[in-house]
Amino acid sequence: MNKVKDKKKFIEEQYNLTAEMYDERYRDIQLEKYHLMLSDISLSGKILDLGCGTGFLQEYLEKKKIIGVDISFEMLKLAKKRKEKSIQADLDFLPFKDNSFDLILSFTALQNLPDVKKALAEIARIIKPNKTVAVTILEKSVTTEMMTEIEQHFDIQEIRVCGEDIGFVMIKK
Repeated sequence: MNKVKDKKKFIEEQYNLTAEMYDERYRDIQLEKYHLMLSDISLSGKILDLGCGTGFLQEYLEKKKIIGVDISFEMLKLAKKRKEKSIQADLDFLPFKDNSFDLILSFTALQNLPDVKKALAEIARIIKPNKTVAVTILEKSVTTEMMTEIEQHFDIQEIRVCGEDIGFVMIKK
């Protein structure tokens, strides 16, 4: 296998192993991120959650209908229990048509990817023009190259501190 496939397989296996304990371990951290990132963002239209994990965001958003994507099958089984419509896929090969979503959210997922460039290009492809993308990335993973790639596809509206993450509220260029 090549390095990209090896890293993806490793990430999938790690999240499969931690799925049952994930919410208990990260619930408070995730709630804080959701509050910091979503309190002033319009949560309407067709919403996509990239790296949805156990579907905790679906529970947080209550009656909002969202679509979740994750690489971990075990995480997705838990997301389905929360009535989240979810799909197993890589974030750098998303199974959606161009300009499909009104809002894309992703919490602490992009830094797990072997090539964040592909994922950012995919996000730009599937978000409708002038619509919002809100992501958080572990601060230690935010590089100059990543910032350059983000700015290639999006206008950054705001950068927020979210615990150990940096949050970006962006609009597709």
